[in-house]
Amino acid sequence: MDFLNGKIKTLYFKYLAAAFGSALITSIYSIVDMAMVGQYHGPEGTAALAVVAPIWNIIYSLGLLMGIGGSVLFSTIRGKGEEHTRQSNEYFSVSIIGSAILAALAWAGIALFDEPLLRFFGAEGGTLTLAREYVRPIKFVIPCFLFTQTLAAYLRNDKNPTLATAGVLAGGIFKFPAAGPPPEIASQVPGDFCDGFFNVLY
Repeated sequence: MDFLNGKIKTLYFKYLAAAFGSALITSIYSIVDMAMVGQYHGPEGTAALAVVAPIWNIIYSLGLLMGIGGSVLFSTIRGKGEEHTRQSNEYFSVSIIGSAILAALAWAGIALFDEPLLRFFGAEGGTLTLAREYVRPIKFVIPCFLFTQTLAAYLRNDKNPTLATAGVLAGGIFKFPAAGPPPEIASQVPGDFCDGFFNVLY
């Protein structure tokens, strides 16, 4: 894609379709998750899932923090010419290292302090028990969730937003329906591995 000489309308709709597709797919399987949990655990289950949601958001936000910040600088340097490729790659390396550090901190924090965190977000009694059950499988793959967001941001800024959307779509397909929570929550894991695979493939 040529951002300087290409047609603005074509570029706009290409990025719009990619962004809209990713958001739509994410919304659909979030609704399915909530419906599945509600069917098996009722109101307490959906309340527990709502309590877990901020932890998801923290993990994803850390990935976006490194991904969006680094990829903007990356694409700006790349736009100056081929002779700046090495410098742009350095920004990518720094983002990956930063993501690894944040992933390690998030991993340790959630693994060791899951109960205080869930209580802080409003869990108590039966809701706390269910919320801890939902968080348990996620603890093992926290870095994968974080790196997926970092790499997807780079894909979008390296002229390939469609592949980022394809990763989200593939991840959504592989978040297979399970026999209720915690398997339903655990089904997020292969989906996110698949999403991450598409990003690494690029």
